[in-house]
Amino acid sequence: MKNICLAFFLFTAFSLSYNDAMAQMAFSDPVDQVVEGGGGLAAVEADVDAGTIPIGSTAQVIVRFRNESGRPIEFRDINLYPSSTVSASVGVNQCSAEPLAGGAECAVIVAVKGLQPGAWRTEMLVRHTGRSRLVTARINGTVESGDTNVNTPTDLEVNPNPVDFGTLEASRPIIRSLTIRNITSNPIDIKDMFIDAPKQSGYNLRSDCTQLASGQACIASILWSPIIQGPSSGFLVIEHSGSSAVANIPLTGTFNPGESKQAEVFPASLPGKGVLVSSETEIDFEDGINAQSAITISLVNVGDNELTLNKIQLAGSENGLKILATGCQDGMVLSATEACPLTVSWAPTKVGSVIDDVQISHTGARGILVLPIRGTAAEAISVDSKPIIVSRDGLSGEASVSSSSINGTDGQPVLDGYVVTSHSSNHAIIKGPVGSRIVTDGKTTLIGGYEWRVHVTEEGVRLISGDTIVILVFDRSLNNMNGTTTSSRGTNGGVTPSSSASSSSSGGSQ
Repeated sequence: MKNICLAFFLFTAFSLSYNDAMAQMAFSDPVDQVVEGGGGLAAVEADVDAGTIPIGSTAQVIVRFRNESGRPIEFRDINLYPSSTVSASVGVNQCSAEPLAGGAECAVIVAVKGLQPGAWRTEMLVRHTGRSRLVTARINGTVESGDTNVNTPTDLEVNPNPVDFGTLEASRPIIRSLTIRNITSNPIDIKDMFIDAPKQSGYNLRSDCTQLASGQACIASILWSPIIQGPSSGFLVIEHSGSSAVANIPLTGTFNPGESKQAEVFPASLPGKGVLVSSETEIDFEDGINAQSAITISLVNVGDNELTLNKIQLAGSENGLKILATGCQDGMVLSATEACPLTVSWAPTKVGSVIDDVQISHTGARGILVLPIRGTAAEAISVDSKPIIVSRDGLSGEASVSSSSINGTDGQPVLDGYVVTSHSSNHAIIKGPVGSRIVTDGKTTLIGGYEWRVHVTEEGVRLISGDTIVILVFDRSLNNMNGTTTSSRGTNGGVTPSSSASSSSSGGSQ
């Protein structure tokens, strides 16, 4: 009986324990029932042999990881700790693309560059969401120098190296930029940077590189403005606090300028600049000029910005040429597509050709415009014989010179070109565009459609029409024509003409 009761008690206790255990497992996470191994994430190879890397070259090393747990694991970050003989960076990280499932593998590709000859290693520390939270791997190898004579380690990577400016044919400078990078694991101070080259080479350095942390880079610019023709060479020297202490980069280039071409009259259009052109490339009075003449041209700004006419002047003097003050003037501003008239007057002072130029300085492209002036005079026009207009002052009754051009009552020039060729005390011969005529003191004459009262004076002939008084001055040089000296006044009160005036009056008197 006792044995039966003991057996029943043991069976009841076992049943209760079994049922509790089964109930507990029914409500638990099934993933927790899988036993994790190795902390969840482990390196497939704890030590990866990368072999031999030539100095200055970069090798791609693959490091694999496996999820040895039953739950997905996410990669947080990867840190690399290379030795001083190499530089290392993560090239491709497949493990961070998505959570790594249980039993799956992923790969991380590490770029390793050889800096100094000798053995090297890189420690890799990976942080993840697995139970161990951390996993490590190690990459080993050897940096081998391709040149057995190279003993100087490389601290700075300069790209491009060397710097080749090529062949320069145009007369304008060339600029090249260089990237200077610290490829060591320690910071480097740039103590000095200069160019070692002859002065005629034309190299100029611009840089603000002072200190470079590990992997940091800066920019240096070299401007090449060659002075002499032919090949040019030099070195960019960098003194720094690294183990090698100095770095030098060769500089090369060839200056081979082309032949110079004759400059065009008008320059090519430039962005943001005014361009001054003329309606004529030459001011040509042609041949046979025997009276005062004038030619008007247009100065046009064909650029896309305004320009200012600084100064307009003639290159020569004492040849009878004159730039009239109307139209284009010094200091005038021409907007884009705007124009102004420029008038050049010529009263020849001698028989023969005139060779002169108009010089126009401005703020547009090229800054100067030169227009040639050409022509041939058949007769000389004396400045002293030019007409003078005099106006009456209604208050004082006095006369004052107001202009050197003669206008009628309607403002049109009617006595322009008239000169006195011969005169006496009571008579004079005046010559104009339509011929010559004899005028008498105190009489009236009709010239240019206006009636003029004549007064013969010692200086010439005074003509009065309304409020306008015009003085035609006698040219004394006519007395000495052909080497013959004659008096301007006869003893009998008649006209005593010069040789040239006699011939003109005989056929042209009205």
